[in-house]
Amino acid sequence: MRQLDDITEPQRNLTTRFFTIIGFGLVGGLVSSLAISGLILMVEKVTAVPLGTFYMVLMAAITGSQAYSVNMIAIGLSLHLICGSILGIIMALPFAYLRKGSIYQYAPVYGLVFGLALWSILFLPITFWMVLPLISSIEIQPISQQVPTGPIASIDNSKLLEMANKITFGALPFNMFYGLVGAIVIKSLSENYLHKRRSLEHSLKNAD
Repeated sequence: MRQLDDITEPQRNLTTRFFTIIGFGLVGGLVSSLAISGLILMVEKVTAVPLGTFYMVLMAAITGSQAYSVNMIAIGLSLHLICGSILGIIMALPFAYLRKGSIYQYAPVYGLVFGLALWSILFLPITFWMVLPLISSIEIQPISQQVPTGPIASIDNSKLLEMANKITFGALPFNMFYGLVGAIVIKSLSENYLHKRRSLEHSLKNAD
């Protein structure tokens, strides 16, 4: 029975380590998505685009609905955070499978490459196959941001199409920033966890 415990204990430790680091990926993806969301809103504010335009267009591409509202912005933001968190799990897989080594040493580089791949594999197809065809094919009502004194910013689908190239290539640094922040968060949390775990194992061995 003691031998069986000795065999299963390392497997149990590896499983715990794997899912813990995967959890760090979820955290890293969420933190990165929140940072990107803040940057998107900041850019919209600086460029006089109605706040939430990105999320409104995203929801229109997914649902085909033109019912723009604060609720649509909130749902689009929530979906963005959920997807970002899930992508963080994927980003964490090398950290979970590989022991401390090159992936930890070059985590920022890995994050930047991950962001580049994300832009190429996910963002570009969604933009060219879903979002732009939708904007081109239907008359989307102008998106406007209003305050009690009246509208302060507005944009229609023709202006969105004119900005398509800027938005597409401008999204590259956003995606790379997402990967960079996510990788740094995952690396930091994982290193801290592994350090504490090694210290605990060392203490237990000394106690024996």
